[in-house]
Amino acid sequence: MIEIRDLSKTYNHFSDKVKILNNISLSIDKGQWCTIIGPSGTGKSTFLNCVAGLLQPDDGEIIYEGVNIYSLKDKVKSEYRRFNIGFIFQDFKLLPHYSVLDNVALPLIYDEPKKPLYTKAKSLLEMVGIKEQIFNRLPEALSGGEKQRIAIARALIANPKVLICDEPTGNLDINNRNIILDLLSEFKNSGKTIIMVTHDEEVANRGDIIYKLSNGILEERMKKNDAFSLESNN
Repeated sequence: MIEIRDLSKTYNHFSDKVKILNNISLSIDKGQWCTIIGPSGTGKSTFLNCVAGLLQPDDGEIIYEGVNIYSLKDKVKSEYRRFNIGFIFQDFKLLPHYSVLDNVALPLIYDEPKKPLYTKAKSLLEMVGIKEQIFNRLPEALSGGEKQRIAIARALIANPKVLICDEPTGNLDINNRNIILDLLSEFKNSGKTIIMVTHDEEVANRGDIIYKLSNGILEERMKKNDAFSLESNN
């Protein structure tokens, strides 16, 4: 479903140029959960942002079902991303002055009639375990686990084919972490493709394929439950 070809990205660090992604190539099948691990600062979030069409790489192609997203004009690329890719972040990124229900509906607020859109938002919230009595609350009144489930409902509002997850369980306790992972497993089993970065070994092992990003390179594929160190660069 996704072809990543010769992806490279360089940053300026004082007077030096640091190549944080170095000619990375990767294929991800439809319905596959691909996990990227590695220590902080190795470019995992940069990799996700490039794959998501949010950060222009220096070189390379990101191809979704035959569409090279970096060959699209900005407006078309934004539209493609909005309807095909859902984003789940470690810090939830809920808008603090909007209700739970409004946060979920916002991505499509100008694209769909309000009544069916809010009906869909309510259905998604119920699916991820959010009760109706908190639909009108503001995010600040909620727990981390509730916020992440709301963020997942928002990511699903356009029924995307791909979920891109940047440390989605990093701010959660073990119980809420497992709830979120179970939800993601259900979505994966329903045919959605998941690309996730994480520091957590147990989270990584939920995926079908694990790669390690080190020194700008994705190391050889590691099967689930193979031993690895998240901190080692060797």
